[in-house]
Amino acid sequence: MLELEAFDVRPGKRNDLKSFEIGLGHAKFDRSRGHLFDRHGQAIELRHQSCEVLAVLAEKPGEIVSRQTLIDGVWSGRAVSDDSVAQCIAEIRRVLGDTDKRIIETVPREGYRLIPRESETRRSSKRLQYAVLLVMLAAGAIVYTWLRPAAPTGPPVIAVLPFDDFSSEPFQGQLTDAVSESIITMLARYPQLTVIARRSSFQFRESDLGIPEIARKLGADFVLEGSQRYDGSRVRITAQLIDGASDAHVWTDEIDVPLEDLLVTNNRITAKVANAVGHNVIDTSEARMSAGDVSALMISNAAQSRIMRDFTRENLLINLKEQDKAIRDYPDSAWGYLGQALALRNGLRHGWIEGDEVAAQERMYELARKAVELDPNNYMAYHALGRVLLHYGKLEEAIGAFRRGTELNPSSSLATMGLADALVNIGRTEEALEVIERLERIDPLYGFSLQWSKSIALWQAGDCAQALEGFLAMPSMPVASYKELAAIHQCLGNNDAAARAMSEYLDDHPGWTIARERTLRSGMWTAPGSLDRWLTALEASGLPRK
Repeated sequence: MLELEAFDVRPGKRNDLKSFEIGLGHAKFDRSRGHLFDRHGQAIELRHQSCEVLAVLAEKPGEIVSRQTLIDGVWSGRAVSDDSVAQCIAEIRRVLGDTDKRIIETVPREGYRLIPRESETRRSSKRLQYAVLLVMLAAGAIVYTWLRPAAPTGPPVIAVLPFDDFSSEPFQGQLTDAVSESIITMLARYPQLTVIARRSSFQFRESDLGIPEIARKLGADFVLEGSQRYDGSRVRITAQLIDGASDAHVWTDEIDVPLEDLLVTNNRITAKVANAVGHNVIDTSEARMSAGDVSALMISNAAQSRIMRDFTRENLLINLKEQDKAIRDYPDSAWGYLGQALALRNGLRHGWIEGDEVAAQERMYELARKAVELDPNNYMAYHALGRVLLHYGKLEEAIGAFRRGTELNPSSSLATMGLADALVNIGRTEEALEVIERLERIDPLYGFSLQWSKSIALWQAGDCAQALEGFLAMPSMPVASYKELAAIHQCLGNNDAAARAMSEYLDDHPGWTIARERTLRSGMWTAPGSLDRWLTALEASGLPRK
């Protein structure tokens, strides 16, 4: 950042602006040489393309210059995206300290406008007004200092948006969210930062909202956005960190690497982001990502997104088939194994698996173990293992797996939610509610499954009124959760409402019984008295015994 002492523009001073110079805040641009200088006459380092962009803007100070004009003037008509222009603008603003965009204005849908520093005559005419205004502001500042609330404490909060995919047609979508998701995982490992989980931040994919509005909705201090371009062998990543309150670009970079260096590159981006918000971090080495691992990850992400959008048996069966393909085509990647383990666990939990359930359970366990064996640093592998262990009633081991998953990725809402569920099942309800409270901070837009689990915890704690309030506050809940709704209504004495909820559940799960529920939950739900209380509530709501 440049020093905040402005140029002295009084007549006769050696740093008077000459006819070929333009004052830009606390710097000046020499149009004759195409260079930017600080107040001491020292050249300010800018990439060549950024200097060229500044030169084109300086040709028409005070006028709007379109993005196409900048592309034509700097790149001589070569095919480049608006993103390249935005990177240059961001770099110029950064070195000028133009956080409020008063030197280079963005004119929506038109382009950019360079606003040179005001002349001395115009500055002098405003000095009296400024003096009066400063006195008023100083008085206001004193009052504000007395009355303002205490500044928020805690680490800065960062949200990473899904990166735009500018890959050519044959490779469009092949990387999916591999870049942005791995950055989230790496950033979350730094205890100095709080990182919003992907389930919340990725809801703003292709959103028309501005960065300040997105930051407000997510409770984020900074937002990282960017793009990726894959040509089959190399990946070009552009990333920029933006202040959530001011919309100012804090840091920007562009990196072009082979596919196998993707994780190494993401780690570099992560370290730069952490340093940019004021925390010195250690740049740790990361494993390389193979093309097969990227492909398997793509399948797993698509499957997870599908089931979260529409939690149905049909979608789960589609997921199982897709994960079969991932295991067959990419046997050295953990993603197919962990994805199918999770799908089998959901299918067994909701009675959606036909055939030999014991064989399905055994395969689920083998798949989860294989995933951890293939990639012991994959937080999702531990999440899958935790869910499987939970299904088997190995609660302490499940808690250990979930804790390891959250250590590897503290922003993982899935692993965090798994930990909360395991704590509920073992009877550590208050601790589970504390974990859920933390989850609500890192994933404020988590969706129905958070409230689903939270309602069970509150029901177990005896706070059924709050459980019902949270359940009904959700815009929609899947029919699979209506067992929980029936039990909550029973707790409150709403017998008719409980019967209606159970009737809707049985319409969607016609073969479900108390016997099946007991078999599913026995050994997995060991909190004293909870399972018997649960089964009694479900039977009173209309769930048949056999």
